[in-house]
Amino acid sequence: MCYSVGVKVAWEISSYEAANKESTTIEIDHIMLGILSLNKFQKHIKLQANIDQEKLNSEKDRLYNTLNSFNLDIITLRRKLRDILPKGNGLPLDNIFHRSEDCKKVFAEAACFANNHLSIKYLFLAIILRNSSYFRTILIDQKIDINKLKSKVMFSYYKNN
Repeated sequence: MCYSVGVKVAWEISSYEAANKESTTIEIDHIMLGILSLNKFQKHIKLQANIDQEKLNSEKDRLYNTLNSFNLDIITLRRKLRDILPKGNGLPLDNIFHRSEDCKKVFAEAACFANNHLSIKYLFLAIILRNSSYFRTILIDQKIDINKLKSKVMFSYYKNN
């Protein structure tokens, strides 16, 4: 499986989010925080030569524009998700954050959508389709129709590719 620039960066950010919540593993909503934090962290990673900024912008902007079309603000979503995520039981002893089994399942589910190239679009879709996601709860609380959002994410990406 090949991971897009957006997935790699979101995954890296998610380890910081897991540490912030004192979690021993990266959970699915830490990945979502990584996706929602791409704008925030992008200015910090511009100095990294191995990050293709154009690809990252394209991938991130399509998803963010779709969320904006539902009147969802990325910053507000990120803050709400951080606020409702429970604190963990402490950091991993080796200071290496691995994905939880649930998170690995989300990656596997997202891979089913993808054609050997996993992007943030597919991770986003896999997360919002999981009943155990805190992010899904936020969307439902805001009266967002998950099926309409799913269709719009799929269509907007198809239309722009």
